[in-house]
Amino acid sequence: MLKKLLNKNIFLFVIVFISFTVKISAQTDLKTALSNVEKNTIDGKFDEALKELDALYKKNKSNSLNTVMIYGSYVNVYSNKKEFEKAFYYSSLAKDISDKTPDKLDDAYTLHAFAKIYLINQLYDKTISYSNKALNILKKFPDEHLLKSRLYSLMSLTHSRTNVYSEEYKNYVLEAVSHAQQQKEPLQLLGAYTEATLMYISAYEKTKNDEDLKKIFKYAELTLSYINENNVKTLPKKAIATAYNNMASLVNTYPYKNYSKQEKFKIAEDYLKKAIEVANETNDDSSLLICYATFAEIQENQNNNDLAEEYYLKSYELAKNKENINKLYALSYITSAISNLYKKQNKTAEALKFSEETLKYTKQSYEQLLDNKKKFLEAYYNTEQKNQQIKQLEEKNSIYTKQRLLYIGIIALALAGVVFLIYLIRYRQKLNKQKTDLLEAEKNETQLTLQLEQEEKARLKVEQELLALQQEQLQKQALATSLQLNHKTSFINELKEKIKEDKHVNIDRILKDEKLTDDDFNEVQNLVQDVHPNFFKRLNESSVNKLSNQDLKYAAYIYLNMDNQQIANILKVEPKTVRMTKYRMKQKMGLDKDIDLATFIQNLEL
Repeated sequence: MLKKLLNKNIFLFVIVFISFTVKISAQTDLKTALSNVEKNTIDGKFDEALKELDALYKKNKSNSLNTVMIYGSYVNVYSNKKEFEKAFYYSSLAKDISDKTPDKLDDAYTLHAFAKIYLINQLYDKTISYSNKALNILKKFPDEHLLKSRLYSLMSLTHSRTNVYSEEYKNYVLEAVSHAQQQKEPLQLLGAYTEATLMYISAYEKTKNDEDLKKIFKYAELTLSYINENNVKTLPKKAIATAYNNMASLVNTYPYKNYSKQEKFKIAEDYLKKAIEVANETNDDSSLLICYATFAEIQENQNNNDLAEEYYLKSYELAKNKENINKLYALSYITSAISNLYKKQNKTAEALKFSEETLKYTKQSYEQLLDNKKKFLEAYYNTEQKNQQIKQLEEKNSIYTKQRLLYIGIIALALAGVVFLIYLIRYRQKLNKQKTDLLEAEKNETQLTLQLEQEEKARLKVEQELLALQQEQLQKQALATSLQLNHKTSFINELKEKIKEDKHVNIDRILKDEKLTDDDFNEVQNLVQDVHPNFFKRLNESSVNKLSNQDLKYAAYIYLNMDNQQIANILKVEPKTVRMTKYRMKQKMGLDKDIDLATFIQNLEL
């Protein structure tokens, strides 16, 4: 279980500190101040970061370039706080300035801001689209290595979030590393090395190639070397603690050089001690609870179950008392780890208690995810609506201004005619011309009104399509969540009844024998067919060889956007079994090795 926690949380700080890149000017003081804002953002000191930005804005608001820089930092802070309406607001302000300046570099920075917001909200297609637009602009700016590195980082993170390895993913990461090395900006270089480590983990999990394994530790060691070679005061403590914890987790999880198991455990513990020391310096409980969980896993691997239990519970208590955006996620996996430890020790009641807590926190985590998606969609819709209203008002004001000028001209001509009677004929000619112009203006206004109505209809159509797409994705997630939770709830209730009937029930045997039945799959099949009746028909039509009932079951779970671990939990098999089944399905369906099975199934034309 904890290996999954490792894969999801080991590189947590990468996502956090890929912050909005600001245009670096010759003004060293502003650059230094914004770097400190970024450092506070990574450490979760949002109030301090916003206070610094407010002061910087008052000091620099007369300078358009500096203002764009400061707006960019606002976007980063509010994105990390999940306050998306405010993030959109400041990105729109940055866009207003970039639209009025001839400097295309401003456009690239603005596109990066929007790309980051979309990444955080899992709109990966938009993240890729906006990042590519920015990179196309940057072809004319060969020295903008920092911005290029961070754009490639955003695109690489679209792959790391789905845990899918591909050559495209690899290229994005290596480009991010290359540009970061040329720029030598501490935070970005540290993040790029960590991204490379994560990418090669995905590669090794897919290929089991020793070269990929070597590169995992190559970039992990580069990360630590960079920390040791530089003044750590310039780096966020959270990033440093996470880097040491990452190395400890890697040594504990994967083969490390030619060290024995005991030597590996000792090395991992040494790295972990450094991580805990750094976390304690700043009372960083979020980093500390991950360190405790990692230490518990190391002890569990050595069969030191009492010590493992102690540190799992320490991590559990910190997670319960820590208020942050990752609290529910951490609790769901820590309680699962504790439950599994108690199962190994045949502590049935304790295992059941924490298994129930896992279900509770998993459900709350999914509810929180859906709520965040809802808030983002509301912020996105409100922002687009406001932008459209502003555009319409500006166009109307322009028309009204022209009309007022025209009326003033007519009045002036009329007055001039009264005063200069001798020019009456000439005045009438001019008056007729003005009337013609007025009629033409009214005609143009009518055409413009019709055009605006057509554009409004087109905009509403686009919004409806976007909402439909998001609703379909949320529906998939809701179906998957409902299925998983219903199954686990049913299983726990059955297990409770068996324990009541027989105190000496063999829990390990029951857990091993517990499987999803064909009736369960029929339920899954019915859920999928209710949404897309042609799904299984199209799946079989797209396959070279006939798919088994087991294959169809896996396809249904993949379509519901479940990852390998979720499928493994439902079917009570190892994640390795899930991966092998997927591999065989790709062969049956005749898919090329570069085609991702999940992407193919979820994009199946229905």
